[in-house]
Amino acid sequence: MMYGGFDVFKTYLAVKNHFTTDYDYNKYGGRVTAKLESFTKRPDRYFFHKLSKRYNQRDILDYFVSNFAVDGNKWVGNIINNEGTENYTRYKRYKDAFDYHFRNDCVSIRNDFARRDISFDDGFFVHSGQHPRVLRLHIQRKIHIQTTIILDSILSFSKVWDKKITEKVVWPKISLTLAKLKPFVYYNQTQAKLIMKDVWIKNN
Repeated sequence: MMYGGFDVFKTYLAVKNHFTTDYDYNKYGGRVTAKLESFTKRPDRYFFHKLSKRYNQRDILDYFVSNFAVDGNKWVGNIINNEGTENYTRYKRYKDAFDYHFRNDCVSIRNDFARRDISFDDGFFVHSGQHPRVLRLHIQRKIHIQTTIILDSILSFSKVWDKKITEKVVWPKISLTLAKLKPFVYYNQTQAKLIMKDVWIKNN
């Protein structure tokens, strides 16, 4: 079966729904209800045809995931640009060399904590309802979103943050994005724990 613009459109729809609705991409295997007849009438179909020539089926999934993780409401015409490509490249680099990027992010966090004389635990602690230091690094894009997800998978801090962070605009949106992106982040947890031990324990 030939891969083309309509296939890209269905992937786009599935990933967009995953990040913006209760639809679960993995639960439904990326299947969505879409008709070819309706697609051929869309004025933006050209963008999907263009993407089908640029990326294969596996990479187009990563392309949309990386972009909707940044902004779930993006229109395809706003994704198929330099910013969209940069989001994808950053996401793909991390995926292809998880141990390298995770280690670098952990070192960045450790060094930031050290400059501020913050302990490891304190860097993840919510003080008076304010954003923890590591969340600020995430917001400033000093660390990758995948690193935040991996750290949370090991340390389980997001549920605590949900209860203790008092502002109800920035963190709730980030929390939802982390939860939505988590199923797409594949990594070796044993390796991640060893890296954390090496960065924070062996170097102290």
